[in-house]
Amino acid sequence: MQRQLTSFDIYTIVYELQDIVGYQVEKIYQLSQNEILIRIKNIESREKKNIFVRNSEFICLTNRELEKPIRPSAFAMALRKYLSNGRITGVIQHEFDRIIKIKVGRREGVYTVVFEFFSNGNIILVDPEGRIIVPLIRQTWKDRKVKGREPYVPPPSQVNPFDLTLKGFTELLRGSDADLVRTLAVNLNLSGVIAEEICVRADVDKNMRIQDLDDETIKKVYVSLSEFLDLFKNKKFEPLFVKKNDEFIDILPFKFESYHDGVSFEKTSSMIEGLSRFIEVKKVESKKEETSVDKLVGKLQRQLVQQEENIKRLRDQIELKKIEGDLIYLNFQEVENLLNDVKRVLELKDKEDAVKKISEKGFVKVFDPVKNLLIVILKDTSGKSFEVKLSFRKSASENAQQAYDELKKFKRKLKGAEKSAVKTRLELDNVLKKKKLEEKQEKLDKKVEKKEKKFWFERFRWFISSDGNVVVGGRDAKSNELVVKKYLKEGDRYVHADVQGAPSVVVKSRNIHDEKIEVSEKTLEEACVFAACFSKAWKQFAEAQAYWVLPEQVSKTAQSGEFIPRGAFVIRGKRNYYRCKLEVAIGKIMVDGVSKVMCGPVSAVKKHTDKYVVLVPGDMKKLDAAKLLSRVFDVNVDSLDRVLPPGGVTFVEMVRVKL
Repeated sequence: MQRQLTSFDIYTIVYELQDIVGYQVEKIYQLSQNEILIRIKNIESREKKNIFVRNSEFICLTNRELEKPIRPSAFAMALRKYLSNGRITGVIQHEFDRIIKIKVGRREGVYTVVFEFFSNGNIILVDPEGRIIVPLIRQTWKDRKVKGREPYVPPPSQVNPFDLTLKGFTELLRGSDADLVRTLAVNLNLSGVIAEEICVRADVDKNMRIQDLDDETIKKVYVSLSEFLDLFKNKKFEPLFVKKNDEFIDILPFKFESYHDGVSFEKTSSMIEGLSRFIEVKKVESKKEETSVDKLVGKLQRQLVQQEENIKRLRDQIELKKIEGDLIYLNFQEVENLLNDVKRVLELKDKEDAVKKISEKGFVKVFDPVKNLLIVILKDTSGKSFEVKLSFRKSASENAQQAYDELKKFKRKLKGAEKSAVKTRLELDNVLKKKKLEEKQEKLDKKVEKKEKKFWFERFRWFISSDGNVVVGGRDAKSNELVVKKYLKEGDRYVHADVQGAPSVVVKSRNIHDEKIEVSEKTLEEACVFAACFSKAWKQFAEAQAYWVLPEQVSKTAQSGEFIPRGAFVIRGKRNYYRCKLEVAIGKIMVDGVSKVMCGPVSAVKKHTDKYVVLVPGDMKKLDAAKLLSRVFDVNVDSLDRVLPPGGVTFVEMVRVKL
């Protein structure tokens, strides 16, 4: 379906869903991140149906077989726990909003499943007291929180067109400065498709400005709206599909006059069942393997649900034991006399008549000596009655003391349970934050991977000199070998730091467009700094020496009896040394119209961008630095990790950027 459900669609669907009132909830599945399936059964006829919900999009009844996950999600488990075997007691539309509430009765009370079909949507399980047990999506607004243990608060009420008088309708229209169709859609809560239909039925141009409408035209639109609403009030539904080019594109409660060019209609038995045709329209997403973080989130969510249930149970038991102890003392003499009577009965050989006599006492509910069972009805000061189980082998004061002792025991357990729940909740929040960051990073990585143009020099360490020369260095022995053998040409320069564990660096006498460019003294100095900073010297010193030579001085041929390892070269002749301060800068530059993060000598980075960070060797871990800088430059962490020097860093200067 090409649109979201309107409030009028919800009105129709809720009317049709009255047929499932009385059905029993059997099983609940979460088919995907945004789809759930509720299997229900008619107790009398044994007929089974499936309620399919695609969050924010639509709800339908279907008998189709849909693929179900092997393991239930934490959300599905929570729904099963509170709704399984419960009976549907009502299906209602919240006011005239895009919200459906399905009420499910169980012995302990009536639970509500709220389906919100506006914005990003949501599916929310609410307990009998109106508090949220679990939402599909945790959401927070200024005046509304959708998360566990918060009271469920619906969004602010929308205009209900069924309640509008001509005067109210006119005032709403006159208060708008938009055109007619937008005013009807937004200000009157009609939605775009309904607003267009009203304009067509009224034979009024939908694009007319409100200030251009006279009172007669406004009345004409109001009459059109009233006649349209009467079809809903009188339940004159004749649902049908809208087809275009033999494809089902929409479903309507009855024929709309605004659908005309190039479409045809096909009748269907009901909207709620007809909507099932759109289950397949959703593009099938490739199955994503559950990560360790997802598994941990599921485990912690299940653990938290169990802990919160245990806390609720302990609180109930504490309240019950306090009431029991207080009631025994409040009715002390009556209880004491009863227990004394019971002791005398137990000493008799023939107890039957005596047991019957005690059972007939007005406040005795159950007395069975064989089962060691004695339950009495005691009243508090307000006259409210409670059931209290007594041990008839103890006195009244001993029974009261036992209740208070159990109360203390439950309080100790409650304290530990609450502490555990707080710990689990904090751990879950941390894991969810981590998951959110990973998902954000994954999206960023995909975006960069898809759109970013790659240059030949990016497979190596690289930078663009102040004068525009491309400078490349190896990352390991293999790429050291490659960068010299393939890219060191006549007119270029070879650079190397005077330490072991340094990259072979080639200064090209070319720019990024492969145009000839001289290798200046400034470029050679920058290349030496680059070679020193990306060597092992970064982890050990504050300064290091590096040198440059001509291509013909670089050889792979060793002296007789010597061995040259992979990635290493023999340098013959004079070496031109520079003493280099170990300091680099990192910034975002434009390379042939493409944004790239470059790390290199400060002078080179400064030449190509006015926003950069200067780094020196330090204690901050490389990965931590990459994470910080990824937010500064809006690139993925891996891109930063690849260009940073090989060790810890310290930020010494930030130019036009904030960490």
